[in-house]
Amino acid sequence: MIHHTSSLTVRLTSVSRVLQCLKVTVLAIAILTAFCVKSEAQELLTADQISTQIIGHRFQGKKGIMSVTLHYAEDGSMTMQTPIGSGRGTWRLSDNQLCVTLTSGPRKGSECLTFIRNPDGRYQGSNGVRLTLIQ
Repeated sequence: MIHHTSSLTVRLTSVSRVLQCLKVTVLAIAILTAFCVKSEAQELLTADQISTQIIGHRFQGKKGIMSVTLHYAEDGSMTMQTPIGSGRGTWRLSDNQLCVTLTSGPRKGSECLTFIRNPDGRYQGSNGVRLTLIQ
């Protein structure tokens, strides 16, 4: 009978370890899922939201250590000012993207950006630029 009890204890200990591993695995999956799921505040801005929240406003932008002042005018033009120079260009909306073409300045070229609005009221562009509204 002692042998049977000892075998049962070993089995219960093994089951307990398996359950503990399962709990840890489920917790890890839940944490990873929470990081991957966007909250409502992190949804991409629509074209209408870009029109009302970005267009016609001035922003201080930051990307890494670079700083830029941006203005997307309602007439489809845009201006930028950086410590190394200024630039001009045009913008247009395409689906839920703000497509910008810089025709002068330190970074000529075109790119289309999506934006999210962070809970702190700042905007994050898909190119990594963080925009703060200038009052």
